[in-house]
Amino acid sequence: MKTTFLLLSPKIKSAKNSITINTLLKRLPFIFIGFVFWLLFYIGTYKVLNFIREIYFFGEIISRKLLSIIFFSLGIFLLLSNIITALSSFYISKDIPFLMSKPVRIQDILRLKAIETISSSSWMVISFIPPFFIAYGINYNVPFYFYLMLILTFIPFILISGGLGIAVAHLLTRIFSAKRLRLILLAIGLILFLVGYLWIASRWYSPESPEQFINALLSIKVDSPYLPSFWITESVAPILKGQSPELLYPLVLLITAIFMLILSSVIGNWLYPDNIERIQPSIRQKSKPVAEIFYPNRNSAFLWKDIKIFFRDAGQWSQLFIIIALIFIYVYNFRSIPVKTISGFFPLVKEFMALVNMLLAGLVLSAVSARFLYASISLEGMAFWIIRTSPVTAKKFLISKFLYGFIPVTVIMSIVVLITNLATGINALLMILSLITIFILCVSVSGLGIGMGAIYPNFRHENIVAISMSPGGLFFMLIAFLIVLLTVSIEAWSFYIYKRAELSGIALTLMEKSQIILGGILIIILNSITFYIPMKMGRKRLEEDLSI
Repeated sequence: MKTTFLLLSPKIKSAKNSITINTLLKRLPFIFIGFVFWLLFYIGTYKVLNFIREIYFFGEIISRKLLSIIFFSLGIFLLLSNIITALSSFYISKDIPFLMSKPVRIQDILRLKAIETISSSSWMVISFIPPFFIAYGINYNVPFYFYLMLILTFIPFILISGGLGIAVAHLLTRIFSAKRLRLILLAIGLILFLVGYLWIASRWYSPESPEQFINALLSIKVDSPYLPSFWITESVAPILKGQSPELLYPLVLLITAIFMLILSSVIGNWLYPDNIERIQPSIRQKSKPVAEIFYPNRNSAFLWKDIKIFFRDAGQWSQLFIIIALIFIYVYNFRSIPVKTISGFFPLVKEFMALVNMLLAGLVLSAVSARFLYASISLEGMAFWIIRTSPVTAKKFLISKFLYGFIPVTVIMSIVVLITNLATGINALLMILSLITIFILCVSVSGLGIGMGAIYPNFRHENIVAISMSPGGLFFMLIAFLIVLLTVSIEAWSFYIYKRAELSGIALTLMEKSQIILGGILIIILNSITFYIPMKMGRKRLEEDLSI
C-alpha cells in the first residue's frame, strides 16, 4: 500500500502545485460558467419538483420515481464509463510500459490504476449532479442528515460501479483487443441510448391526456431490489417524507462496494499479467504504391495527411458515432414537433422554429468544432517540430487545417438544417436565409476553432477528449456560441421588421430597409472578424518558439 501512495504522490503534488492564485484567476471565468450552470440546473429541478408535487395523488409517487430513475441512469452511466476508462487506464495508458519495467508489484499497479479509473469516471457526475439533490433537499425542507446520508451512500454507489467496471474490463480484454473493445462498447452504449431515447420519446411525445403521461412514467421499471440504484433510493427516499432511514440498505451498499473492489483486485491479479503480454503493437501493412499523379503536392500535403490519419485512427473516426447520434436525436425532435397544431395558436410558429433551428444548429456546430477543429492543431503532438522545419508556412498550415474541418462540417450542418426546415415546412425565403446563415457560421466558427486551437495548443495531451475539455476548449465553445447567438439575434430582428411590414400590408420604409441592410452588414462583419482575428493570432503563435 505504501508503494501505491508513492506512485500517486506525483499526481497529488502536480494537482497541489497547480492550485495557485494565477491559476485560479485564469480559471475564474470557467468557475463562473460552472456556477451559472449549477444555478440554472438547480432552478430547473426545483420548478419541475414543484410542478410534480402539485399533481393530485400521483405527485409524491412521481417524485420518488424520478429520483429512482436518476440513480438508475447514473449507475448505467458510471458502469459504462468505468469499463471504457479502465481499458484506457490499465492497457492503453502511456505509463504502463514504464511501470512494468520497474520493480513495482502488480498489486500496486492495479491499485494505482483502479484509483485513476474510478476518479476519472466519476468526477463529472460528482461535479454536475449536486444541484439536483440540493433542489430535492430544499424542496422537501429535509434535515441536515439527508445530505450526510446521501454522501455516505453515494460513495459506495460509485465504488460498486468502479469495481464492477474494472472487473468487466479485465474479462473482456482477455477475449478482445483493448482498442477495438473501446469502440465496441462505445457503439453498444450509443445504440442502447438511442433505443432507450426512441422508446421514451414514442411513449411520451404528444400524450393524449395527463393520465397517459403519468402511466408512461410509472411504467418504467427500474426498482429491482437487486440493483444498487434501488438500495440508494431506499436509503434517502424515506428522509424526504420525514421518516427515519433504514440502515439495512446503506449497509448492503457498503458490503457490496467492498466485495466489488476485492473481486476486481482478484480478477486483475489473475488476468492482468497475461493480458499485458498478449497486447502487442499492431503491424500495418504498407500500401502499394500508386501513380505519381495521386501523390499530394506541397499545398495539399497536410490536408491529405489529416484525412488519412483520421480514417486510420479509430480514436478519431469513432467520435462520429456520437455526432451521428446527436444529429439523429436533433432531427427526430424537430420531426416530432406538432407544427400544424401549434400554428393554430401561434401563426408565426414556422418562422420561430426556423430561428430556433439555426440557434440549435449553431450549438451543435460549436460542440463538433471543439472536438474536430479546435483539437486538430494539438493532435500533431510531439511531432509538431517536423511541421516547424518543413518548407510550409504557418499560414498554409492553418488554411489546410481549416479546409480539413470546414468542408465536412459545412456539408453535415447544411444537410441537418435542410432536413429540419423541410420537416417544419418553412417557405423558400426562410430556407435560403437559413442555409446562407449556417454557411456563414460554419466559416467563422471553423476559423475560430482553428485559430484558438493554435493559440492554446496542447501537444503533450494524453487523451483526445482532454483537449476539447480544457479551459481553452471551453473558452472557444463559449465564444462560438456567443457569435451564433448574436448572428441569429440580428437576423431575427431583421426578419421581424420584414414580417411586421408584410403582415400589416404596408411597404417597408426607408428606415426599415436601412435596418435590414445594416443587419446583414453587421452579420458579415461580425463573422469576418471572428474568422480573421483568431486565424491571424494563431499564425503568429505558431511562428513563435513553441515548447513541445
